[in-house]
Amino acid sequence: MRLAICVDGVDDESLIEQAIWWARLFEAVEVWCASTGEAKREVREQWLRHGRRPPAPHGHREDDDIDREQAEAIAARAVTFLAKAGIQAQPRTLAGRDAGHAVAAATGERLACLVAAGHREGYGPHAIGHVARFIIDHARGPVIVVRLPAGVS
Repeated sequence: MRLAICVDGVDDESLIEQAIWWARLFEAVEVWCASTGEAKREVREQWLRHGRRPPAPHGHREDDDIDREQAEAIAARAVTFLAKAGIQAQPRTLAGRDAGHAVAAATGERLACLVAAGHREGYGPHAIGHVARFIIDHARGPVIVVRLPAGVS
């Protein structure tokens, strides 16, 4: 079984430190980062071409969008962190309008997906971000949720 570690650039080192133990249990490791910027721009352009105003984002800032080049750099940096721990991994970028949809669509039955879900205080479903929650609910394979140290946003 393969492991996909999902990174987003928030604090890859903290996530990778948490993921190292899990990564050693799998036959192959990939590092995934979703590229959302291009797809969102295309959707906005389609709305504008049809003379309509694009829908307002739901609590999402425009500068949170990651383009393909940024996603590749983030995944490569995470692969470097893993290599320092002796774990070989392959970087992979996923494209989509939303990181959660892109990751969930790319999962499969022979793949476990590791996501960080600890940037909010407390416990339970409300302590998990909306992207991690979507992946947990919609991935087609097992999901490993790691909690990042306090203070990581």
